[in-house]
Amino acid sequence: MTAVTAVTDVLVVAPHPDDDVIGCGGSIAKHVRDGARVTVVIVIGRERSALDDEVTDAEFAAETDASAKALGVHRVVRFEEPSRDFRLTREVHLDLVRVLREVRPQVVYLPHDNDDDVEHRMVHQLATEALWMAQSSFFQEAGAEPMPAPQLVLGYEVWAPMARFQYAEEIGGQIEAKVEAMRCYRSQLRHAAWDEGIRGLARYRGAVASGSGYAEVFQVLGLTGPGPGPGSGGGRD
Repeated sequence: MTAVTAVTDVLVVAPHPDDDVIGCGGSIAKHVRDGARVTVVIVIGRERSALDDEVTDAEFAAETDASAKALGVHRVVRFEEPSRDFRLTREVHLDLVRVLREVRPQVVYLPHDNDDDVEHRMVHQLATEALWMAQSSFFQEAGAEPMPAPQLVLGYEVWAPMARFQYAEEIGGQIEAKVEAMRCYRSQLRHAAWDEGIRGLARYRGAVASGSGYAEVFQVLGLTGPGPGPGSGGGRD
């Protein structure tokens, strides 16, 4: 399919730190390569574990910043909503509407709608509702003018791979940046070998989508432009 045209700004909504890397890190790096500014919104703050309890909040924030730098992310916005006590309040909706109206992205990434993690599903709902709100003439307390509809809205996979997808983006040239960005989260690698996992998933998705290489796959949740993706990948349903 033909790539979305004139992509200057991209917004990624991540439930937790590192979800953006796992779900669409290769596509982020590809957008950056093509000259776009990428803003990442991390909705929920850090969840501590006995495996990384000695890592301070400042050190963990530095891991997030290093990961963003590895992908070329322009800006990271942290909402620091409470993990396991997260609620879809008007306040958090308006916080995301403010960012959307400021960035006015042509492409938006958010978690897919059927992830096994309940907070991922909640952030999917938050992002889809905030997208509508940001385009509305209501919610003036969020500031700025209503934003135009994005050309493309894509749902990415993190905790639960999608059973069906509509678009695959080839990321062979970005797989090392994606893996390196994940390795910046040293505290998270104590839980699981996420760097190996994301490489393996991208390899599998590449084989399924085109027979070889590395890929990320997505739900197409909204499309007003001529076609999906930062490059010229294909789709499968």
